[in-house]
Amino acid sequence: MEGALNDDERGQARGESPRRQAVVSEGTAIPASYRTKDAIDFYLQSLRDGARWENTVTMRSTRLARMYEPGVWAPRISPTPLLMIVASHDTITLTDLALASYERALEPKKLVLIPGGHFDPYRDQFPVAEAGATEWFCEHLVVPDVSNA
Repeated sequence: MEGALNDDERGQARGESPRRQAVVSEGTAIPASYRTKDAIDFYLQSLRDGARWENTVTMRSTRLARMYEPGVWAPRISPTPLLMIVASHDTITLTDLALASYERALEPKKLVLIPGGHFDPYRDQFPVAEAGATEWFCEHLVVPDVSNA
């Protein structure tokens, strides 16, 4: 994988188009960003009304996703309010790492723990995730008074 990512970077430095790979794939013969069952089920689910989605992503996006460590920033966010919606059995953004990041964050902060895996806040548990986010933003989002403008 690292070799393919490096080849892509060198190619782009020479002016080549970014290389692409599948977002998800079950078989190891097809290069892909994710191979977990929950990712495959989410990304390859049927779409409604003829909507289309292409199972492809740039190699650079894959590299950046692998390097992404938002937890290191959690203690530095304050005093900006922090809301974390965490799935209890997440195998993509590991639950224990997310909870450790939350613990390191300073106030104001709020945790909404949702049963399920990584994609459940977008599907089965969306009402819980949405309610937590709406409550948080209503409490912390300052809306300017434009009535006298």
